[in-house]
Amino acid sequence: MTRRLAGLLATVLTLLALLAAQPALADDRSASAIADRAQYDALARTTTTGRYFNTPQLMFVIDRADRKADPAGRLYFINSRRYDFHVTFVQQTYLSSRPAEALVAANYSQPNRRFIFGSVVFYPGLQRYGVEFFEGDALDAAVLGETMTALKAHFFAPLALKPNSHQQYELASGVGGIEIIDGAAAYGSREVLVLNPGKAVGRLRVVGEITPQTDLRRDDIVMLDVPPIQLEPVAGVITTAFSTPLSHVNLLAKSWGVPNAYRRDARAAYAALDGQVVVMTAKDDMVTLRGATPAEARAAARRAKGAVKVPKADLAYAGLPSLDEQRRTDSVRVGAKSANLGEVRHHMARSGTTDFAVPPGFALPFSAYDRFVRANGLDKVIDALLADPALKTDRAARHAALARLRAAFAAGTIDPRLMEAVKARRRAVIGEGGVFARSSTNAEDLPGFNGAGLYTSVPNVVTDAQLADAIRTVWGSVWNDAAYEAREAARIDHRAVHAAVLIQQGMNAEASGVMITENPFDPQEPDAVFINAKRGLGMRVVEGKRVAEQLIYHGETQGSLQVLTRSTDDTMLSFDEKGGVREVRIEEGRFVLTDALALRLAKAGLAIDAWLGGGAQDIEWLTIGDRLYVVQARPYLRGH
Repeated sequence: MTRRLAGLLATVLTLLALLAAQPALADDRSASAIADRAQYDALARTTTTGRYFNTPQLMFVIDRADRKADPAGRLYFINSRRYDFHVTFVQQTYLSSRPAEALVAANYSQPNRRFIFGSVVFYPGLQRYGVEFFEGDALDAAVLGETMTALKAHFFAPLALKPNSHQQYELASGVGGIEIIDGAAAYGSREVLVLNPGKAVGRLRVVGEITPQTDLRRDDIVMLDVPPIQLEPVAGVITTAFSTPLSHVNLLAKSWGVPNAYRRDARAAYAALDGQVVVMTAKDDMVTLRGATPAEARAAARRAKGAVKVPKADLAYAGLPSLDEQRRTDSVRVGAKSANLGEVRHHMARSGTTDFAVPPGFALPFSAYDRFVRANGLDKVIDALLADPALKTDRAARHAALARLRAAFAAGTIDPRLMEAVKARRRAVIGEGGVFARSSTNAEDLPGFNGAGLYTSVPNVVTDAQLADAIRTVWGSVWNDAAYEAREAARIDHRAVHAAVLIQQGMNAEASGVMITENPFDPQEPDAVFINAKRGLGMRVVEGKRVAEQLIYHGETQGSLQVLTRSTDDTMLSFDEKGGVREVRIEEGRFVLTDALALRLAKAGLAIDAWLGGGAQDIEWLTIGDRLYVVQARPYLRGH
């Protein structure tokens, strides 16, 4: 073993020992308690700009899933000089591997959140410490009470709550025993704060508060009274409520490279420009808007992101090809999801591998979707929907129209000759038992548009009647709300989108999950595979409602296997004999994968990565006994 390998292996073994022992973090990452002002100062950060201007801030996280040391959950006072954001700490200390957007969605404004994020701030003018939460976080009494109790038990000085929204003020007034520090007393009457400087040209939208009905475009500059947790891509953001560099909106603005700023009187100053193309400038302590000149508007339009073009579908091909008859180039007929599995089966046959299998299946090509649409007059319904100018601006009406369109798909008639051919092909290629009807479109895995999770797949389809329904459901999912909105944002021609259906042998998984052929915490590490695993069918893995078993295979350190977390599930999904799935109770606490099976899984992932090429792969897998199966392979989608 080389000296470098020995050093890397020693590092991994040390991390494993720390994770297994689960002590309070006794290093420079965090502390479980703050004993005095000196310790607070050592971990807090003070900046000369931004939300906490000249104000020491110490972030904290409470992990409510870990209640061994404290009934309220495990408390981490984060080294705020080392970590910029709560989610960065959570990810880099392996408490969770979920992307930042997913962590935000699951842990802000959710009563059943796993993590509570906040800060203990010292206000020099008051010589007091206050607890602050993100202003868009709609706390409830239980979360607030748990947090204040835990912090007071582990902090050396008295603590009060400094609310950052009306909702937090109202909540605090109804929870006994919590002292409040008013925002004006803490920060004074600040009027402007530039959170992400920059200049943008776009249509001003004064919307107040983001709701599910809010329809935004990429070239909008949006003015908000309430900072949202989630926001569609826009050209710039102005808030009239005091915000923070740690807000999710600011993280998004930085990732998009657009200006984001607070200006208290923005409505009074600029509401008259609503709907007009404006120039936004955010720099130092200045935020201004003015009407754009025609030349500036034209230049901005030229710089706008071009439309994503989908590959032209081969609508002449009318076969029902098995996976063994498909290669990657067949994606123009059956979509990348199906064609990629055909490519994997091809390489498996050439290499003679028996380490894993791809369940057999066959595809209904794009041409079947096209014929169904035209035979049932749905092409005219689609044309009318896309031509209706009211649906461009009325999100509620648009979603209602999409729901009616999906219902028309569900009620449509499939050519009886096609269904007879499908039933015969099912018996010949798959045999008896349930099948999965998986979506495979030509609007997925494209440069600039991944499309993951937009379209519908149907598990454990048993009867012929269920199969016909499942095919119609997959076809109709082209017009799912999320799929439509994502394509609209990417300026994809909706009429160019077609759906194939992969009919694949249903496998009643004992364990399942997703792996990516890189280390998300260190993407430069060679031959690494990150594995998420849960018992039962794979839908639970992507739900993210409970902690999955998380493993990292380190090929560079002699194939070591690092265990990050164990699954916390007490139920799993299994096939129902009548079709569909059911939830069953399972034993808690044991590992999902043995080391031997996890190592085989990682090596299968690296083999598929080499066969498909072109970057890291996102691979869905399952196990039954000691048999390993792969059911999807696609390019890995990195977050912002």
